[in-house]
Amino acid sequence: MTVTLGLDGSGTVDIVAGGYEDWEAKRKKPVAPAKAKAPVRPDSSTPQRTPASGGGSRVKLSYKDQRDYDLLPARIEEIEAEIAKGEHALADPGLYNRNPEEFARMTALLDTLRAEKDAAEERWLALAELVEG
Repeated sequence: MTVTLGLDGSGTVDIVAGGYEDWEAKRKKPVAPAKAKAPVRPDSSTPQRTPASGGGSRVKLSYKDQRDYDLLPARIEEIEAEIAKGEHALADPGLYNRNPEEFARMTALLDTLRAEKDAAEERWLALAELVEG
């Protein structure tokens, strides 16, 4: 099945099942003018709801929330890699005997990384729930 994303310069994207001709046909259909409403300034601290193609409603995330939603999975992977590296270093049975300060520093770092990972996962899950509605 072919899906076409139509960009007409108005800032909206038309998603049409079919090709370019189908999009052109949809674009040329007259659209009833919407009733004029007084512009409402949305509160920037709350996500905005916009109609979705699935019949429900979808949340439009703020710039910061959308950026977090996009970047957190990669950051979580980075944290997991750092945790694995630290656990590998702590797996050395002689580390504590050779350098107890390093052992204590690595243990504290791992605790911090695990807390950061948990917080990042919770933030991403909360944003995912908003996006999915």
